[in-house]
Amino acid sequence: MDLSSINKKPSGHAKRKKKKEKEEKEATAIKNVMPINSFFKKARIEEEGFELASSNVSLEAPSTSDAQPELTAATILTGENEAASMNEEQAEQGNSSISEDPALWGSLTESTRKEILFKGISAFQNRAAKYPASRRGNEAEGKTRSLTNDALTRRIYNGEAIPREWIIYSPSTGDIFCFPCKVFSQCNNAFIAGFSDWKHPERITEHEMSGEHRRCILSLAHRSKHLGTVDASLGRQIEAEGQYWKDVLRRVVAVIKFLSERGLPFRGDDELLGSPHNGNYLGILELLAQFDPFLKEHLQKYGQKGRGKPSYLSSTICEEFINLMGEKTKQAIATELQQAKYFSVIVDSTPDMSHVDQLTFVFRFVSETGKVVERFIGFEPIHSHTGSSLAECVIKMVSDLGLDLSNCRGQAYDNASNMSGKYNGLQAQLKKNNPLMHYIPCAAHSLNLVGVNSVENSCRGASQFFDFLQSLYAFCSASTHRWNKVFTADISLTLKSLSCTRWSCRGDSTRALSENYAKIASSLQMVASDDEERRDTRREAAALCNKLEKLETALMTMFWDTVLQRFKLTSNSLQKREMDLMTAVRLLESLHTYVASLRGQFGDFETSARAITGVTQAYQSETHRVSKRKTFDDETVDNEVVLTGSKKFQVETFNVIIDSLLSGLKKRLDAYKDINDRFGVLFDMDCADTDLFKRANALSSSYPSDLDNSLSDELIQFRSFVSTEQDKTPANLLQIVQRNGLQTTFPNVFVALRLFLTLPVSNCEGERSFSQLKRIKNELRTTMGQKRLSALSLMAIESELVRELDFEDLICNFAKKKTRKKNF
Repeated sequence: MDLSSINKKPSGHAKRKKKKEKEEKEATAIKNVMPINSFFKKARIEEEGFELASSNVSLEAPSTSDAQPELTAATILTGENEAASMNEEQAEQGNSSISEDPALWGSLTESTRKEILFKGISAFQNRAAKYPASRRGNEAEGKTRSLTNDALTRRIYNGEAIPREWIIYSPSTGDIFCFPCKVFSQCNNAFIAGFSDWKHPERITEHEMSGEHRRCILSLAHRSKHLGTVDASLGRQIEAEGQYWKDVLRRVVAVIKFLSERGLPFRGDDELLGSPHNGNYLGILELLAQFDPFLKEHLQKYGQKGRGKPSYLSSTICEEFINLMGEKTKQAIATELQQAKYFSVIVDSTPDMSHVDQLTFVFRFVSETGKVVERFIGFEPIHSHTGSSLAECVIKMVSDLGLDLSNCRGQAYDNASNMSGKYNGLQAQLKKNNPLMHYIPCAAHSLNLVGVNSVENSCRGASQFFDFLQSLYAFCSASTHRWNKVFTADISLTLKSLSCTRWSCRGDSTRALSENYAKIASSLQMVASDDEERRDTRREAAALCNKLEKLETALMTMFWDTVLQRFKLTSNSLQKREMDLMTAVRLLESLHTYVASLRGQFGDFETSARAITGVTQAYQSETHRVSKRKTFDDETVDNEVVLTGSKKFQVETFNVIIDSLLSGLKKRLDAYKDINDRFGVLFDMDCADTDLFKRANALSSSYPSDLDNSLSDELIQFRSFVSTEQDKTPANLLQIVQRNGLQTTFPNVFVALRLFLTLPVSNCEGERSFSQLKRIKNELRTTMGQKRLSALSLMAIESELVRELDFEDLICNFAKKKTRKKNF
């Protein structure tokens, strides 16, 4: 057997013969198959004098080398076949996979054609000033050409330029394409594959005048007209559906505003409609549904459909809207601050119910209407109380709001050392970044410290009196039975528990005791003599009653009631948002003068104490034997003065308290003297011209980036302009400038007044934010997140601003923020 014949391959002639036989069989089989265009109904299009036969646009059967499907006039114009699919296809246009670069399209199917037409030609034009990717030629020799915008316009005979909207550009290849031909034409030319022969731009005109291009333009016009009808119908349907969900979200926003501005909780134990434990949010929606047919129908249709069925009433949507509304409110405040330019920061901290130290931020500025405004921004958790750490938090907050720290002109905190320290405190750290951030201690807090120090550091008589006052309150409030016995129906004022941070409660307690002194003493005497009471209760009541019968107690009651009433009213005025530094200093100075005048009124206090309280006993020092001091050999008793009775109490207690109060007020006033004197020229313009020039130049030199040397000249004229004005407070002077449109006439005066009013007087707005913090993050809501806490606190504290804001645009922003089940 010949082994060479086993692996012998066929010759080339044999292969060619076999291939020819195979091709003849395939040709015979194709002839027996009906052409695919015989299955389509031919149609004719007539519009504006143009006639397009189906034979002109019908395509041959697809070959193995070209997988592009047929496109006939029938498929272009048959609206009934397309309308059914457009509802689904156009609803998914938001997730389109069609690239805006035409060079990346590849083979087009009928669905991709519809998607391209739905987007429109403008989505693929990619117009720009320059087209670097289109550069062609030898760059080394500097002989290059590229596409310019001149090629994208056509000059007609009369010289007018008509844009060539049909040209689309590929940023990746730098080629241009003909949009109608690339979508509809089956010919193969440079404007379908990509044209970049910038040396022969006339070919663009040649293509523009070709018959194939015009037929594709006509096909595009007819297709666009037909799709426009479908789009309009779909657009109305989408618009109606979007309007429905917008109406739902408007009610959601209204409920969130209602709950947030009152600091009320949102969620309950469950999220079931109809449940009495579903919380305030769903509960209010159910309440509204009883009177709102639209919301009632919505709850019936979409309520409790389960996960994956959007109703926009879930807790997730509510939480997202809370964050969006809080962010919008913050941005509104940031816009106000940017318009005002100058601002001051007020910072304070306190622990919340979950033992997280919360740093509150408040900004003070002058609005465009000339009104002093203090805005709360939010809470920020802190883990360190050092001055440098707190400074980082403040700088970050200012930067997040889009503000410039160099425009900050003041800072106000309490008198804690980590805040007010001259070297390492917060105010010192911030001054390193901006020396013009003048630190102003909280005036209300400083006034409170004056009272605290006068009691704790002056004499035993003062501290013993307030200890007695607290003991009296503790005894009466130990049970409702005692309280009702002591404070009968004819006693309108009641005692208050004393607080180191709220001296107003001490004023309320002394006022209640001074006005009902005899009645309270009589009530305690009844408790002490009541055999039905416990022995300890009777003994304690008798001790308190004996204390009330002492003249020293009666006199201290009358004295502290008089002093603390003035302190309370002054403190209330200092806590006003519109309070300015000049008025605050004058209030403290007047209080200092008032306290000094009390030194000579000891006899009046003693007389009124005896008359009002009914105490007839003498001073305790007069009823006890006077102790004699042992004298040494080198001493004599001739010049020794022994004080007793009224004189002893006046010298050792009354005058000591007066001196302590005066010393404390003087010390606190010195902290405001420098900055107040610097701006004093704005409110004391009746001085001599030389003095006015000197003080005005000193003020302008202190703020070289804000004021110039013409301030003194402006003040001379401004003094004459406001000479007839009775109210010359800083706020009213600023209103005069703005009301008369004199900002350009007195620009430096206008800026100086704004700078002065921007300076904070107290950090009471920060203290007020802590009250909202305790309400919002209470014992039942300790797991609340920080972002939600800040948003709810912001909307609760700035509720007036929230009511003025329009949250209609939040629905669109809300839809863009997340991928939604519903299209808007």
